Amino acid sequence: MSKRDYYEVLGLSKGATEEEIKKAFRKQAIKHHPDKGGNEDDFKEINEAYEVLGNPQKRQAYDQFGHAAGADQAGGGNPFGGGGSPFGDGAQFDFSGFGGGMGGIFDMFFRGAQNQTRDVEIAITIDFMEAVQGATKEISLRIADNQSGNRKQENVKIKIPAGIDDGQSIKLEGKGEVNSQGQRGDLYVLVRVRPHKSLRRDGANIISEITVDMADAALGVEVDIETLKGMLTVKIPSGSQPGRVVKLSDKGLPILGTNRLGDHLIIINVVVPNKLNSKQKLALEQYRNSTKRHLW
Repeated sequence: MSKRDYYEVLGLSKGATEEEIKKAFRKQAIKHHPDKGGNEDDFKEINEAYEVLGNPQKRQAYDQFGHAAGADQAGGGNPFGGGGSPFGDGAQFDFSGFGGGMGGIFDMFFRGAQNQTRDVEIAITIDFMEAVQGATKEISLRIADNQSGNRKQENVKIKIPAGIDDGQSIKLEGKGEVNSQGQRGDLYVLVRVRPHKSLRRDGANIISEITVDMADAALGVEVDIETLKGMLTVKIPSGSQPGRVVKLSDKGLPILGTNRLGDHLIIINVVVPNKLNSKQKLALEQYRNSTKRHLW
């Protein structure tokens, strides 16, 4: 059975950037991971594709020669395409010292690749307040152990630092795959943060919105606001216009590299009623008339 094109495996075009390749691999690996019910052969194919396309030198050879760039075509011919030596036209080398001629060269190459430690990347999703306050998560992973030839089940504790943002990663050294010599790569945990129902984040600042009616905006009002520290009663100043921002200083997240906190910014929306009873209409008409007299 012929190999699928590596770009097709990752759902990419040949002009994909390094960042696009990484994102595509991450998406496909999570989708097809055996622990998530995916097919192990598909997962291996995805890892194989990324091992080539994620390496600029291997990718360049693959773009030029396709799968032949990594094939062991023992018995003659150039595994990088064409005839003659894979090291350039007219070059002559004696491979007898490598035990097995040309085949021995590729045996050494593939053994070297197998002995390299390989990192593992996973993704977890946490709640908004867990990202703000920090948390500890425990997950179960199946890690490839190339020393024993099996996959092993491990429970890993992940300490989520307070203030982590959506899309950031945590590195756990020595928690990745095991190579044939017993050495381990690292585990990278991509953190996704669920949105909060009323709060959102902008760096170290927290932003929320409230809606008040025009009378409260004009006269001022006290409202209960949800903050990172719980509910807080906040005074909305009289004469507040739509879009006004009320700042609660030092009610946000820690500012990296400082001892200061960000702010909590409250955006005010003013609603105009679309239905009025007779008393309300009369009051507004009186207000309008008094305003006109005052302007005259």
